[in-house]
Amino acid sequence: MDRRELQRSMYELGGTSTTQRVTLAAIAGALVLLAWWMLAGDGFATLGGWLGRDWRHGDPARRICLAVGFTIYYVRILFTDFVFLKRGVSWNEVFTIAPWLLMIVLLLGIAGGTNGVPFTAAAASGAGLFLFGSWMNSYAEYTRHVWKERPKNRNRLYTEGLFRYSRHPNYLGDLISFSGLCVISGAWITAVVPVVMLAGFVFVNIPVLDAHLRDHYGTAFDEYARRTRKLVPFVY
Repeated sequence: MDRRELQRSMYELGGTSTTQRVTLAAIAGALVLLAWWMLAGDGFATLGGWLGRDWRHGDPARRICLAVGFTIYYVRILFTDFVFLKRGVSWNEVFTIAPWLLMIVLLLGIAGGTNGVPFTAAAASGAGLFLFGSWMNSYAEYTRHVWKERPKNRNRLYTEGLFRYSRHPNYLGDLISFSGLCVISGAWITAVVPVVMLAGFVFVNIPVLDAHLRDHYGTAFDEYARRTRKLVPFVY
């Protein structure tokens, strides 16, 4: 799929896409239940038995932090899916996001949930990173939503709030929050999550979304892009 087709399928769909939104919410909800089953129930023993692995519960504080983190992220998905997101949602998007969420839950859940190393100040700092990143993403989306709801701002480019410092502060918030979950897990292998996420933002989401914004807002977006970094303020 070339960039123009990707742009059309990701950011230019009309309609309510109710079935797609409900399906995504249901899948994400099921994955959160899976996370709680692993982290607070007997999921590790059951899954380990199926796979011939001796998985046991790790540090309880680490497991609870991960389970709560997945739950907070699910609430964010619901708000994005049903409140903030104005464009349509394709089935291709649903079944791209779903396997990615499954990988995140399994990797972070198993690697972190079976980690018996005591919960330290470093892990606690990961919880702080997660909360800060979650706030950044949600606050950016909320302020833009409120601004866009005003009739005088319809079809205008939003450049206020956190968007003054980054064209995509919601993406940056996700990177920070999932990096925090990786720190909570205490397992180096989980670093693959923010690395893959960053690659997706840099090589797919940001170029495609910026092209859409340029097509939609013209010179207003070009002027905004000249004075604002793509992702990390003052850096990139």
